[in-house]
Amino acid sequence: MIGIPKLNKIDFLVLIVIVIIGLVHLPFPFDGDQAFFRLGALEMQQGKVLYRDFWDVKQPGIFYFYFLAGTLFGFNEIGIHVFELIYMVAFSLILLLTLKSYFRHRMIASLVPLLTVGVYYIVSGAWDLTQVEALVGFPLFLCLWTTSQSFKYEGKKRFIFLLFSGFFGGIVLIFKLLFLLILLPFWLTILIYYVLIKNRSIAKELIVISPPLFIGIIFPLLPVVCYFAWFNSLSILYETFFIVPPRIVANLVFDKSNLISGIQWFLSGFYPLILVAIVAVNISLSKSKNILTLLLVVWCIFAFGVIFLQSGALWEYHYLLLFVPVGILATKGLDILWQPLKELRSPITAIVLIFLFFLPFSYPLAKKSVILAQNNFALAEDTRLKYQSVFREKYPSLRSEADFISQPGSLSGDIYVAGDPSIYYFSDRTQATSLRGWALEYFLPEQWPKLIEQLDISKPPYIFIDYIQEPIIKDKFPRMLEFIEQRYRILRQNSNGIWYIIKS
Repeated sequence: MIGIPKLNKIDFLVLIVIVIIGLVHLPFPFDGDQAFFRLGALEMQQGKVLYRDFWDVKQPGIFYFYFLAGTLFGFNEIGIHVFELIYMVAFSLILLLTLKSYFRHRMIASLVPLLTVGVYYIVSGAWDLTQVEALVGFPLFLCLWTTSQSFKYEGKKRFIFLLFSGFFGGIVLIFKLLFLLILLPFWLTILIYYVLIKNRSIAKELIVISPPLFIGIIFPLLPVVCYFAWFNSLSILYETFFIVPPRIVANLVFDKSNLISGIQWFLSGFYPLILVAIVAVNISLSKSKNILTLLLVVWCIFAFGVIFLQSGALWEYHYLLLFVPVGILATKGLDILWQPLKELRSPITAIVLIFLFFLPFSYPLAKKSVILAQNNFALAEDTRLKYQSVFREKYPSLRSEADFISQPGSLSGDIYVAGDPSIYYFSDRTQATSLRGWALEYFLPEQWPKLIEQLDISKPPYIFIDYIQEPIIKDKFPRMLEFIEQRYRILRQNSNGIWYIIKS
């Protein structure tokens, strides 16, 4: 039997700190992505089928997460972020329980949630919270850990660990199929390790490893496939997952500015962890060839590969794929450095070094906390909006757009917004079409006529064209603007965009 590690007082203290850090972020505003995920999840709750009635190119995991969060706690910022906090606290608990034996010093082992989940919260803004790359760290870690544990056993126990490795890998794929490029190296690493360390044949090991991994992967994926088969949506599922993404990528242009800004964001937020993690990698692998360290390095390498494969985007939140392995390796680095620090003649030197390590994380957390306190902890609606507007300046103006069509006498019904989906959120309305109005730059040529057809059928009472999206529409499909001008008249025009109302 595998002994279950026990939590100590420092562990519980760290978990309390994680909860406090998370509470500071509960009132954080939605960015456009989060508002869009919330919109899709809300439509699912209302009985619509993903991809058939509400289309996006992303895999369903993120919409399932928001669906569960909204159903349990409400389809608003607080509700979504409460569920994320519970999810991250559970992740922190798993990190504490699974990594005790990885570290030599118990006190340092207790810090691993702070340097992973805690740092994630501290460096994240409105755009970064509850993104796919952040949420997938939990099942990715479980896949990595069960993979590493499988190396320690033979027979039935090894089969079970590989089965769970495949299961958690399947959950990762529900979030994003591209992450298979991280999962496969995990499993190939353990295969190569067995061949080199235990002198097994590759063919024999493949026969042993493949069945449990395959069964594990299929287990979470099969219900998803069956659900869409039930609604006769397998064809659109296949097209969305395997046909559309390569075509979108082929049309994208490499954005050097996104690459630079993304790397700058990652380095500025994580550089203390990166420096200490390098120490861990260098010493841990050179001395003991630790399999867990090796898998964490593999995670980092192939996560970077996945990020750079998305060359047309390269958004800053993509680098959140790295917050888990970098944080764990940084904790390992502290674990390695702890003994030399204790042996220093002057304890002041050790205290100063530890202070300098944590200093870059203290400022953004203190800033967020002070702003929250200044706005009466965002408990009332007006103070919450003031707090949110600090972290997303456009939030009040987006709310004013929604208020405009929520006045007495306004036409009822679903609307179409070619722009920020936050307008749906503030207006408490849903999307009149299955095709989105968010990120129109990724639309394929055949989707534009379909969008006009859906607008013609649904006849939304209001259409909003954001000034950011308007030039994209003019360039890609000017017929859409002609259609709107024929069927609608301008109701209001301001610095954000143009409201159209349907002609009577």
